[in-house]
Amino acid sequence: MFTEAITVNGPEQLGNIQVPKRASYIRAIMLELSRIASHLLWLGPFMADIGAQTPFFYIFRERELIYDLFEAATERVEGVGIIGAEEALNWGLSGPMLRASGIQWDLRKVDRYECYDEVDWEVQWQKEGDSLARYLVRISEMTESIKIIQQALEGIPGGPYENLEIRRFDRIKDPEWNDFEYRFISKKPSLYF
Repeated sequence: MFTEAITVNGPEQLGNIQVPKRASYIRAIMLELSRIASHLLWLGPFMADIGAQTPFFYIFRERELIYDLFEAATERVEGVGIIGAEEALNWGLSGPMLRASGIQWDLRKVDRYECYDEVDWEVQWQKEGDSLARYLVRISEMTESIKIIQQALEGIPGGPYENLEIRRFDRIKDPEWNDFEYRFISKKPSLYF
């Protein structure tokens, strides 16, 4: 919730937009719940580190309850934050943001770099341009990434994977940096009293 607060607070201050008092209170509640969730993320492993294993699981259960509240408060994403194709292009959006606005463009398909043209995969896109579309594009892209990885693992050829010419540069040494004065330049003296 902290990221969302920063995202809305900046434009509101710049535009001198007055936020309803109710919204301000709801935001404060969400920010404090976020703070608690963050501290619980620290507390659980800390307790385990000092030997208390059982509280770890209870602490994460409580954290999940907070996340349930977040999910309930932020569930609506369909029709929110719509960015049309023309806006996406004018704003210079790329990646999932662009593809969620109806533009079927992916640099991996266009430039055909690495071995992307040798594996079977589809550009994931949505036409709605809203928050839900951006979510769906990203989820679908993870599925496509798994397909690409599986095909790459199955089809990876043998042979070198590094540029052997680069080893030639390793042989060139700057003798000045090997002199006595430079060998201890980053060492800190130890102080013993």
